Order: sequence, then structure tokens, then C-alpha cells
Amino acid sequence: MMKTPRVHPARPRIDSALDELTDGGLALICGSAGYGKSSAVAAWGIRADRPMRWLRASRGLGDALHLAADEDDGVRLPRLARAVRQQQSATVCAAALIADLAAPHSELILVIDDADALAESLEGLEFLRSLAERAPDRSRVALIGRRVAQLRLIAARAKRQVMHIGAAALRVTPRQTRQIAEAKGWSGAPTALEEARRAAAGNGGILATWLDQMREGGDRTELDEFIRRDVVGGSGPLLARLARPAGEEASPELLRTLWEEGLLIAPADQDELGESCWMIPRFIAETLDLPQVLGTVPTGSEVTPAASIAPRVLSPVAVVHDLGPLSIEAAGRTIEGTSIRPRSVALLHYLATRPRHAATRDEAIDALWPEAEAQAGLNSLNQAIYHLRRALDPDYDLALQEGTPTPYIRHEAEMVTVNLDLVTFDSAQLRSTLDAVRRRARVDQIDDLLDSYLGPFGVEVPFEPWAEQHRSALDISLFSIIEREMVAAYSVGDIDRAIDLALRAVRIDPTDGAMLEHLALLLEESGSIAAARRAAARAVSALREMDIAPNPALQRLSAQPHRVRPALQQ
Repeated sequence: MMKTPRVHPARPRIDSALDELTDGGLALICGSAGYGKSSAVAAWGIRADRPMRWLRASRGLGDALHLAADEDDGVRLPRLARAVRQQQSATVCAAALIADLAAPHSELILVIDDADALAESLEGLEFLRSLAERAPDRSRVALIGRRVAQLRLIAARAKRQVMHIGAAALRVTPRQTRQIAEAKGWSGAPTALEEARRAAAGNGGILATWLDQMREGGDRTELDEFIRRDVVGGSGPLLARLARPAGEEASPELLRTLWEEGLLIAPADQDELGESCWMIPRFIAETLDLPQVLGTVPTGSEVTPAASIAPRVLSPVAVVHDLGPLSIEAAGRTIEGTSIRPRSVALLHYLATRPRHAATRDEAIDALWPEAEAQAGLNSLNQAIYHLRRALDPDYDLALQEGTPTPYIRHEAEMVTVNLDLVTFDSAQLRSTLDAVRRRARVDQIDDLLDSYLGPFGVEVPFEPWAEQHRSALDISLFSIIEREMVAAYSVGDIDRAIDLALRAVRIDPTDGAMLEHLALLLEESGSIAAARRAAARAVSALREMDIAPNPALQRLSAQPHRVRPALQQ
């Protein structure tokens, strides 16, 4: 018997919109209740490339900040944690949170849920304005709530780059229609679900409320109240004027705005729910006692399509990402290291370790095929070069016949070289940055340096001696700079900066007992006892594995009993 396929959550529209949120950006996610805005953002955050922190504003600014500090435990929001421990006012705690976001090394995603409720209080409104109107930093902020005047005003005055995500990005697809019905426990015919979705114009809130009414067998009172209060709001008179047979003529901009709010359905060539003309969704029309078809609509009032993407000119330059798992970007393609033959991968890594990325034939053969005879080693080298060229250029064979191959790898006059004009290595860039930072370091240089380090060199060739030597040289140089900057930050009293540097170093090498020890003692001094205890336990374990006796202060900290935080006052 065929099993009914499971319907899994999917929000391609909002995911693609949030993927375009840049550093320093502000996303305003507005829609009526029931769209699943918060759950959609949470699902996107799991796949995001940076940590996410939530400010749940339904309980007021003070409680929301205390809860955020408790969940973070001083790891990413140390200033906020310190202000909360000192029992500062909500205004001071809010300023501390903004300072944490503005730190050049934070790179957080801050999500403020129920932002419309927060904007109703004076201190909450001032906090949101301060957050939006300060100079952009590297953090990203998302405000979730109903579309109210305060949030629109905040977005209009923001210095951050604002991205509006409205009902159009939150519309319910056929797949999500079934998903909502499944979650509500309503098993109706698919055609009935499709009719309900069309009647709701993709509004998840209307659909969910209607499904509840169907399941409970009640009247439409709750649904009508929900539509008037949360969906239509103050737009009822405008819809009434547009629905009259001889009503006012709507501009294309107004129609698009109402369509994005989920209050209109565009024609079928522009909207998957549409028919032959602009219409009001049936549930809204019935609640407001209006005809569905608009009265007067100007010609050419179609929804403006997205701007066409200019053709991209592909560059032949290949960027080799050899820190962490190997990948190569070449001519608009991404080539994973797993798709390249192992000895070709080893040859590429070996050339990355060489001065000016060049080696003689004998040096390459001795490094990669040390036990091979002369002719066999040369044949293996030629094969590795050939397959590496084909991996970088899929049309290599055809281009070779035409005499126009892209010369990424050269094999001439007893030398194997990488074309420096066409190939760059992340490890080489890291090495040059380390040299520059070692001479004279700036804060932004240190942060860029740590950002560029995505993992150890030569993951695919872990046991080659030349790879181990190069890997160790990079790691030792990197950690010496981190430790130097950490000590400098601590000496001038910037303990937050010192903690951040120690945290980033531990993420690079979680087994470094000395750095774990630094982190634990710094966290203890800052007052983050729970985090300090965890770091101390890891440090003691790492040091003992290396047969190094941990110092007494570290042992004392790791052995402290767990203290439960008191619950927030209701």
C-alpha cells in the first residue's frame, strides 16, 4: 500500500528574502497573526552563517532584556550580561545590548519578536529607534510584528539598510496549505483546502482561524473579528471605495501595496491565486460585505516584476579555498575537493606550500610519490596535472585541441608551477595577512584575519609531512598573534575584547588547553561563572590528555558546584 507522503515545512519566499539581508541591515517582517513569521525566521536562523539571539518583547523591554541575557549567559552579549547582573535600568541594559551589537567582532543576528508591542511603550520605542538610527555595524537586525505606524516610522528614519518583508513573502503555498491543515488536525478534501486557500488569498492567519472554526463547528464570529482586527485593520474604508462600481481609480502603486499586504489578489498572470482581474479575497469580502471584483482599475496596473539580472561576465581566475575542506571557485563554478582525484588534490596543496607556488619535477615526485621509480613517478605526475587541469576547466580537452586551454597549471622546462595571474590560495592570503599583522596590527585587521581562517590547511592530506609542517606554521603564527592581542586587550582593561579573542581561538582549536585556560579565567573575572566553569572543565580535560598538570586555580574553578539561576520574576 502506498503511504501518504509527509509534508515538510518549507518557506522558500522568506528564506530567499532573508538570505539577502546584509551586514548592518534591518529586516522589517510584518504581517497579520498566524503567518508563522517567528517560526519561519527561527528555521532560517538554523541555517544562517552566524549566531542568532532573540529578544521576546511581549513581556516588556526589561523582562525581554533579562531573558536574553540569561539565554546568552555572557557568551555573545557580555555587556548586557554585566548590566543585568548589576541590576541596571532597562535603558542602561538596552544601551549595553546595542554596544554588544556594535562591537566589530560580534556579527550577531538579533531578532526582536513582537516588535509592534514593544513600540507601544516609550522606552521600547526609544530602544528600537536607537537600534535603527545608529550608524550601521556588522550585525543584522530583524523586527517581527504587525505593520503599525511606529515600525514604519522607525524604518523610514533608519540609517541601516532596510528590507521590507510583507505578506507577499509569507504567502501560503499549496504545500504549506496542506501543512497547516495537517498541523490543525483537519482532514478535508484537497479541493476544499485549495478553495479555502484561494478564499484567504494565501493568508496563513485567515486559513488557520477558518480551519479552527471548521473543526470546532462554531460560527464565523471569531473569524470575522480576526479579519477586521488583524488582517484588514484600517484599510477597510479604502477597500470599500475601490470595490464600488464607480469608485476611485487605484494607482498601480496602491494596488501593489494592497497585494503585498494580502488584501488583494492580482490577475492570474501575476498571482498563482488570481483569476482574470484584480479581486478582494473572498473571506475578506464576505466579512466587510463587499463585492470581490474591484470597480475601476487602470490599464497597465500589473505587479511590477523583479528587476532583470544583468548577465555576469565570468572570470577565469580560480580561487582555491584550502583552509578547511577544499573547494575551488573557477569561471562561475564551485568545485568541491571530493570531486577531484586524490593525488591531484595533493599536488595542488603541495604547490600551495611552495615559494611562488612552483616546484621542480623531482621535488614534486619526491614529495608525492617518494617510493616510485623515475619513469613511474613522472607518469603519475603527468596524470595528476592532467586531471587537475580538467577539474579546473571542464572544457580543457576541447580547448587543448583548439590550442586555447586556460593555463592554470604549467609544466615546462622541468618545472611545475601555478599561474599566479589565474590562481589564488586562501592559505597564501592568510600568510601575507599574518606578516602584515605581525608588523603592525589594527583591530579590523585582526578581525578580518580571524574571519578568513575557515579551518586548518590541507584537511584532505592530513598525514603528508610537508602539509603538517605548513599547517603547524600557520597555526602557530595565528595563535601567537591572538594571544598577543588578547594580553594587550586585557592590559588596557578591555576584558570583553580579550574574552572574544579567546573564544574565537577556542573555536579554531577546541583542544588547545592553554587557550581554554585563558578563556575560563577571563570568564570568571567577568562574572560569567557558568560559562567559566564549562571552559575550565574542558581545559582540565585537554591538559590532562597531554599529561600537563592544570594549575590549582583552574582545577578549583572546574570543580565548583553548579548553581541554578533564579527564575525571572513573573
